[in-house]
Amino acid sequence: MPQRLSSISRRLLAAIRAAALALIVLRLLAPVFSEDLAWGLWPVTYLPLAAQWLLAAAAAALVLFGERLWVSAVTPRAALARVSFRHPVTRLAISLAAGVMFYIFRIRHLGWGDAELLVKALDDPYRITYVWQAPLDVYLHARAFHIGSPLFGWQDPVPVYTILSVLAGALFVWALMGVAALLGRNRTERFLVAGIVATLGLMQLFFGYVENYPIMTLGILLYAWAALRYLRGELALIWVATILALTHAFHPSTLVLAPSLLYLGLFVTPVRQWNGEGSQNVLSADRLRLDWRRVLSLAAPYVIVFAGVVALMSSGQHGLDALMGADFPGGGDRKWFVPLFEMTTEWQHYTMFSWGHLVDIVNQQLLVAPMVWPTLILCAIFAWARIPKTDSTGRYLALMAGFYLLLTLTWNADYGGQKDWDLFSPASLPAALLLAWTLPRALPERPALRGAGWAIIATQGAYALAWIWRNTLPR
Repeated sequence: MPQRLSSISRRLLAAIRAAALALIVLRLLAPVFSEDLAWGLWPVTYLPLAAQWLLAAAAAALVLFGERLWVSAVTPRAALARVSFRHPVTRLAISLAAGVMFYIFRIRHLGWGDAELLVKALDDPYRITYVWQAPLDVYLHARAFHIGSPLFGWQDPVPVYTILSVLAGALFVWALMGVAALLGRNRTERFLVAGIVATLGLMQLFFGYVENYPIMTLGILLYAWAALRYLRGELALIWVATILALTHAFHPSTLVLAPSLLYLGLFVTPVRQWNGEGSQNVLSADRLRLDWRRVLSLAAPYVIVFAGVVALMSSGQHGLDALMGADFPGGGDRKWFVPLFEMTTEWQHYTMFSWGHLVDIVNQQLLVAPMVWPTLILCAIFAWARIPKTDSTGRYLALMAGFYLLLTLTWNADYGGQKDWDLFSPASLPAALLLAWTLPRALPERPALRGAGWAIIATQGAYALAWIWRNTLPR
């Protein structure tokens, strides 16, 4: 007999499905708008018209009937039920399969971000190796190109970026299954975590993407995985801090995640409580706790990593003087934030409270995570009382997502939102993890959770497929 849903769950599920269907219809209407106005929807226009409608119909069917299809004979539910994200062979097989797909459908142009500049800068006659904007990332790609060029006859560094992007993607999928196993309390929740993240538009970063963001995005997920293990009492704080410090060294934009690390280190104490069946972790996050072990665990990795980066940059005659000079943060005009009321340089495209800024923010979300923040807002509206307010995991994920969202709202992108979509795309990862934690608590009934999961994953999957297909074509 089907489980009866509460009125809260019925309303929330209906709202999520309505939002999903609205986004599917909006995507079909993309040709009505100009690309400048709706660049987050525009990738679908590169598909043949029949494919657009077929993809929309499939997504809509899953939004409305996904749970019924799941329990029917059409779906190999028994086979999927045997998939364990904790089993190393399963994780390895899925990661390798994902890596093959990343390579087959790799990006075929250099149209986004600094791709063209990076290819020229690493190639003759420039051959740069040391850059403070992404110290370890540029160094790694430059050294790999310098070593591989004579060995494999590479004419430019694109093959290096392709290989490292695909490898980062395979590791990302492997880490994602680990995160799903920790964050999900049962099989449905684990598939929900994996599905929400795997259908984000940021997955494009792993399809041979030429930029400084694939490895740092992997670092963000590894940091989340380590933090979840720390919250369970399985990993020492110093290793969590080390992973995040190294991620900063690949790209300093991830410094926006430091407040979440401070929360873990200074407010959360995993306490192990023993019972008759084993051990159970009880998390305490009620007050500030300062002691030398915590401070050392947080500070030591940062000091060591920063000193190592300074030493590396200095070895290439590009030390702190370059950081404070030619490589000073802020891009071409050294302006960090979107101007409040007046544009003063050619690298500023709009003011904070302008139509252009709003358009870019909305399009960024449509391109990368169309269902994440809308669903979080709907959960807050319809099921606020169900969501735990003092849970350490929820607080940690909210800090990650909130501060990264703040960066996307305030940071001045030199090329504007569309061309710099990749700079802001990693912000969708913490938000997606927050949604994957929130949704099962807002929809505790299993049928409602599965229905909402299908709506989110199908809608985002349709958007992501169009975006990935668009980039397999020449610019």
